[in-house]
Formats: sequence, C-alpha cells, structure tokens
Amino acid sequence: MKRLISQYLFLILGGAIIILGMVFAGINFLNHNPMNDRVMLSAPGTKEVFLSSGKYNLFYEFDSKQLNLVVLQLKKEEKFNNITNLVTVKLSKVSDNKEIVLAKDSSMNFTFNDIRGESLYSFEIVEEGDYRVEINPTIELPKAVTFSIVGDLANSLLGVFKQAGIVVSMSIPFLLIGWYMYAREARRKKYLAR
Repeated sequence: MKRLISQYLFLILGGAIIILGMVFAGINFLNHNPMNDRVMLSAPGTKEVFLSSGKYNLFYEFDSKQLNLVVLQLKKEEKFNNITNLVTVKLSKVSDNKEIVLAKDSSMNFTFNDIRGESLYSFEIVEEGDYRVEINPTIELPKAVTFSIVGDLANSLLGVFKQAGIVVSMSIPFLLIGWYMYAREARRKKYLAR
C-alpha cells in the first residue's frame, strides 16, 4: 500500500493543484466580474456615475434571442445599425466639467441572457470620481436605446488566464516527479514479473 501511495502521490498532488487553482481562478473572476458592476444608461438621457480609475468600454445593448431547433438555429435581434451615427455621447467630470476622450472601439461584445452588447467606445479614467454621461440622439428614435459602461473586461479575462498559467506551472514539478515515480514503479513491477 505504501508503494502504491508513493507511486501516485505526486500525480494526485499535481492534479489537485490544477483543479483547486482553476476553481479559485473561476471564483475570483465571478466575484470580480466587471459585468456585475456595469452601469446601465438609456438614451436620450443624462446620468451621473462614480467611476474608479481604469479602462472602460461603452456598450450598446439590444435584445438578441436565439432559438435552437437542433438542425435550425434562428436568431432575432432588435437593434439599430450604425448606432454611433444615431447618438452623440459625451462623458465629462462633474467637478470641473473636463471632457473625457472617447475612442471608437468595436473590438468587444458580450451576451448576457437574451441581451447582447457591442462595444462602441473605450476610454480611460485617470482620476476616480463622479462623471456625467450624456447620450442624445441625432434623430428621433422610435424607442429608448440602452447602453452600459463596463470595466475592463479584456483585462479581467486575461487575469484568469494568467492565474491558470501560474497554477499549471506550479503543478508541473509535482507532475514530473509523479510521472518519474510511476514509471520507476512500473519498471520495477515489470522486472519482478520476469
């Protein structure tokens, strides 16, 4: 029994490190997921929000329902095309009315239940504080349009991958030792079986 434990101990330890590390990384992401802290806005409208320093994205949100019928997948989206031409967005600090530069950025999107979000702008907040977001349509829209401000989603996902990489690299020595112990015991059994 002692030989059996020594043969598999390091493999079990390496596997346990990987599993526990991945679970920890997943829980950490869920607890610090920027989607949990997203700020909802509607156009036309003005809203004051508190923003910490960091990078943010402004997303256009719309209904996106999918119906999966095994061989046929139907998708229904209720959205405006070229929404950046239909609304103007202004972000400024409340205390000094200094405007924050918004850079066009369509590199990110998300799906949350039946809501889909497409990134329109990215911006960086250097000094945390209260900010005023003004969204005004350039033409009359038939219905209210929803937007959201989300913290740096890409950096959060990258953090999860970094944590996963660290966990795997920590488990490699245990897995190598475990593989060596397993191979040594297998050779010993093969030699005794002759």
